[in-house]
Amino acid sequence: MKAIIMAGGEGSRLRPLTCTVPKPLVKLCGRPVSEYILDLLSENGCDEAVFTLRYRGFEIEKHFKSRKYKGITLDFSYEDTPLGTAGAVKRAALSAGFDRENEILVISGDAMCDFDLSSFIEFHRIKNAAASILTKSVDDPREYGCVISSKGFVTGFSEKPSYMGAVSDMANTGIYVISKKVLDLIPDDVMWDFSKNVFPQMLRDNIPLAAFEGTGYWCDIGDIPSYKQCQRDMLFGLVKCGIDNHCTEIEGVKINKPCYMGENVKIGAGTAIDSGTVIESNVNIGKNCKLRDCIIGSGAFLSDKVKCSGGIICENAVMEQGSAVYENSVLGSGSIMGRDSVLEPNVKVWDNKKIPFGVMQKNNLKYGVNALKEIGEEGIEGETNSEITPSFMTVLGSACEAVFENKVIVSCGTGNAASVLKACFCAGFSGAGGKVTDCGVSSLPALIHLSRIMNAEGLVNIDVSENSRITVLNKGGLPLTRVQERKLESGLNRGDYRNASWDGFGEIKTFKNAALLYSTALEEASNFNSRYSIILKCNNPLISAAAAAPLKKISSKRGEPLTVSVNREGNKAELFVSENEKADYAKLVTIAALSLMEKGQDIAVPLEFPSVMEEAAKSTGQRVRRFYKCTNDNSDREARILAANQPFLFDGLILALNVLQIITESYVGLGQYLKAIPDLKSENRFLCIHCPPQRIIGKLASGQNEYSEGVILGKNGNRVLLRSSRKGDGLYMYAESYSRETAKALCDEVEGAVRKLLEREG
Repeated sequence: MKAIIMAGGEGSRLRPLTCTVPKPLVKLCGRPVSEYILDLLSENGCDEAVFTLRYRGFEIEKHFKSRKYKGITLDFSYEDTPLGTAGAVKRAALSAGFDRENEILVISGDAMCDFDLSSFIEFHRIKNAAASILTKSVDDPREYGCVISSKGFVTGFSEKPSYMGAVSDMANTGIYVISKKVLDLIPDDVMWDFSKNVFPQMLRDNIPLAAFEGTGYWCDIGDIPSYKQCQRDMLFGLVKCGIDNHCTEIEGVKINKPCYMGENVKIGAGTAIDSGTVIESNVNIGKNCKLRDCIIGSGAFLSDKVKCSGGIICENAVMEQGSAVYENSVLGSGSIMGRDSVLEPNVKVWDNKKIPFGVMQKNNLKYGVNALKEIGEEGIEGETNSEITPSFMTVLGSACEAVFENKVIVSCGTGNAASVLKACFCAGFSGAGGKVTDCGVSSLPALIHLSRIMNAEGLVNIDVSENSRITVLNKGGLPLTRVQERKLESGLNRGDYRNASWDGFGEIKTFKNAALLYSTALEEASNFNSRYSIILKCNNPLISAAAAAPLKKISSKRGEPLTVSVNREGNKAELFVSENEKADYAKLVTIAALSLMEKGQDIAVPLEFPSVMEEAAKSTGQRVRRFYKCTNDNSDREARILAANQPFLFDGLILALNVLQIITESYVGLGQYLKAIPDLKSENRFLCIHCPPQRIIGKLASGQNEYSEGVILGKNGNRVLLRSSRKGDGLYMYAESYSRETAKALCDEVEGAVRKLLEREG
């Protein structure tokens, strides 16, 4: 079965629930409604499906980024301008190659149902119809397009009739089977609708249009009451669907089932929860609260003695002590109900608003906005005190607690701004219930070194100037996995983190010797006398201060000048004697790694590291493993374990000292030592793109790729690694060859292929 899932609507009647997410991603009992639709399609034999996307469609494509779901291959078709239901289906069918199919199932991606779709398709075949409509009997026809039929065939339509004008109670569910003949009736890229254009034309031209009466469950989730009712129906078993429910007995809490609970829900003693209540993950509910027939979004915090009767509390919203929300009212994401305030029935509060203490809110409160933050190549960046503010850092701290939970260490650079931002981060981490160690003022390399000593799960370094950069890493300096990155971004942008109770704040410890321990490590790495007179070049005062003593210790007063250049972050270094005697980061890592391999150790390098490493390893018999920038599937686990114990990968000073010691012990100069290493030339570029990167990479990969991050084009020695940026706004190209001209030509060739694909994407 081939299916087209209509998912382009804005869901305006569900706002503020749909202010930041498209309607197909609105959750029902903890899962997006579109997942239930895909479950239904899978159960009925669907193997390919295309989403028609418009409003915030990229969120849906991101949610189903693997393009697979329970045996269904997924694709996505975007509308640049509104095309109507039929126009969108035509575009999707053409883009997916469904235009050659004689049967296409069309279904809504934002309505809940459990129809027997196989019986519907069989009915369509028996009737030998050009198209068939799945209908459902409704009690109130006034909000639906109704279908009038006789002997299984449509004879007319009645659009949202009054009771007086209603002659049918069979609602059009928006689920159709259409043939190629019907698809040909739809013009390309023109606003065209099934109910207004296609079906009336079929009746005029006597093209057979069948009507099948469905007997299953159907809810179009068109407004707040139906959104609540649908979840209540699911809980009471009126819908055939799978619910991953974590609702269990809690001491001191009265729970009248059925209710839904997600993971990591905490509820205080004396609270009563009535049937039909939905509580999503990471929610903290205080003591003596009363919840009835309501929906509590993930990460919400309800203080003591609050009441929610028939209302909706969105993600990361806060209800302070004694506040109340009543029937069909919505408290938007990140909004706060002040102490003893009341949200009266049918009132909507948009995102990030505050209802003051004691106020009875009777009217809608609108126009809230959220600042979207993503993790870039170098961490989280923004203008200090404009984008990276104290309040933002508090949220970041809480979001990081959802990623690491405990054993997190944090440091910052010099200055008041850095110290304040660090303190706010620690406060947020503690407020989410996590334990954090404040390591004061220290560089990123010093913090990475300390993470190994303290066995910290994660580390955060805050570098502040006119623009701030926050680096969040795993122990040993390894980048975050995709699972961790998603949790962090979800916490930042959707408030998907928990708020601890007043007595559940985490401990904030202080540790003042991070810089001292790092200096000791550098001292231990400098037990040799170099033949060179060492000069340090680095614009980070913390790194310069740490390097001063060890570099002075190994430096020869009468030796040839050698410059050690370390970048501001401190994670990379270069050595320079002259234009003919210099080594960049890649060559230094190769020298350090080769020394380990000659001692019988395997080594690990990042995926984008030149293949010179494999060439160098051939003579040692050791294995080179590669780890990803943002691993999805843990397939690089062994490489990450190795890399965590190779400090020179993430520490420019340690790398420089290691290489200088290797050269010293070999009794040759830098230039002579470099001659023994394969001399691969490289050409690196970044290309901005205007479409999802997987569309470009997938077409160039041709289904064959050794790695799960990016694509390797060519072979070792003459190859290009093409991978997406973390934000998906561009592509990185890493070309290499034994001649600089060939490396540039390889890069030119791949860039040309990418630009051609971009032109086709429009």
